[in-house]
Amino acid sequence: MRTVALVGLAESTRDGIRQSSADEIWCLNWSYKYDFIPRIDRLFEMHPIWAYAGTKKRLYKKPRDHWKWLQKPHPYPIYMLHQLPTVPACVRYPIEAVTLDIFGDRLVYGDAPSDYYSSSFDYMMALAIHERWDVIELYGFEMGSITEYRYQREGAAGFVMAAVSRGITVKRPRGSVLMRAKRYGYEGGQMIFRQDLERFLEHYAEKKRDEMSRLQNLEGQYAAFRANGADQVSIDELLAKVKEQRDRAAIAAGAYQAVSYMIREVDLEEPELELINPFE
Repeated sequence: MRTVALVGLAESTRDGIRQSSADEIWCLNWSYKYDFIPRIDRLFEMHPIWAYAGTKKRLYKKPRDHWKWLQKPHPYPIYMLHQLPTVPACVRYPIEAVTLDIFGDRLVYGDAPSDYYSSSFDYMMALAIHERWDVIELYGFEMGSITEYRYQREGAAGFVMAAVSRGITVKRPRGSVLMRAKRYGYEGGQMIFRQDLERFLEHYAEKKRDEMSRLQNLEGQYAAFRANGADQVSIDELLAKVKEQRDRAAIAAGAYQAVSYMIREVDLEEPELELINPFE
């Protein structure tokens, strides 16, 4: 049984590679900087990394250093979008052969054959499927951030299922959230209906009103205490209550905003995700 381990950088599951006995370990980008990876047999740099070489922006220091590193000799192949003479270990990713094998003319958009690669993970999975590995182990790929979740998780799930459908065993470490949904219908749904969100919104609207009302009452008492020359201990105690109530009101307001954004998302709008401080 030939086993390949694909390693990403998600902290929640990446350390599992330490216990792997895979025949090959495939990594991506600047994985060579991390000591949790026991070795690298192939590296994938599927970005136009050379585009960063000319910029002097401090933001791009890490990519610039990575580009310099790529131009040095290395003992393993580095798969890239194009064959670059300045990268000694560069191997052009065999996109045509892999796409023909994985998709052929079976994924059609309109009248034309199409394909779907949404991340470096997809390219790594596609090549492993193309090379007919028996087992694919996944470490450090969770697709958990806001930017990844929307489109990269969809591609990741597609390639996992493509591997399984061809008889390849795909192993995920315990604790991984990748493709962990409950069995729809049998174990429950994964969907929050708009009616539920409306009910939540009504609850938090009432909660927000109540907490704001309590806050205004306490702030009125505090102003009266100070105006009437109450003792400092009483003033300080009331001020502490005002601050505590202000936190409660802010939490309620934040919850109301979050549910409002969810409803707009369900309605296929593009909500601004920044929470607004109700006291500014």
